[in-house]
Amino acid sequence: MFIVYSPEGQSFVGSVQQLPAIKVDPATRINKVDETLLKQLDVNSGKQEQNAPYSSALNAYKSISKTDRKLIVKAAELMSSPVITVNSSESIENAWKIMQDKQIKHLPVIDRGELVGICNQSSILGRVIIDKQGRLEGVKPELVSETMNEIVVTTSSDTDIRHVAQALTEMDIDALLIMDQNQDLKGIVTSSDLLRRLANEPPLELYT
Repeated sequence: MFIVYSPEGQSFVGSVQQLPAIKVDPATRINKVDETLLKQLDVNSGKQEQNAPYSSALNAYKSISKTDRKLIVKAAELMSSPVITVNSSESIENAWKIMQDKQIKHLPVIDRGELVGICNQSSILGRVIIDKQGRLEGVKPELVSETMNEIVVTTSSDTDIRHVAQALTEMDIDALLIMDQNQDLKGIVTSSDLLRRLANEPPLELYT
């Protein structure tokens, strides 16, 4: 379930099934391979001398087919937890220092135990002057409450990461907050988390 928070409250509550369907290209018809040609290739004969490329490909396929694959990847497997947060009354200077020290780009904003917004690097960069090492050289005396985005998109930990990616793309955001059944903040998934997973895991592990 996805929940969009705004200053007026929950402006959207919907299940994963209500998201736009993921478009899948139709399967391409594959012509039957002539059996005579297969016999000539002698893939299954075990002869490595003349058919090494074919045998290697067959062995590679067999090894993949025996691998246990996850049917689905949940947001819980990608999310960072616990989540580093900031108070809306903090200065943007302190928020920037937290981001630099923890090497993160997003800070959920919590007031009196409730999620009220999210602060990110891009929202701060327009209000500060930094040197080449990322240190502050000049900063406006502003608070997090003046720079944070008050519209926050959240979902649950069991959301399929394909729907997470879809939400990030269609809503033009870089981070999705993960909430539990009590609407307490449990984790955060960013576009960088998704890219790292795609880079480190073969597509079959994600989508089969």
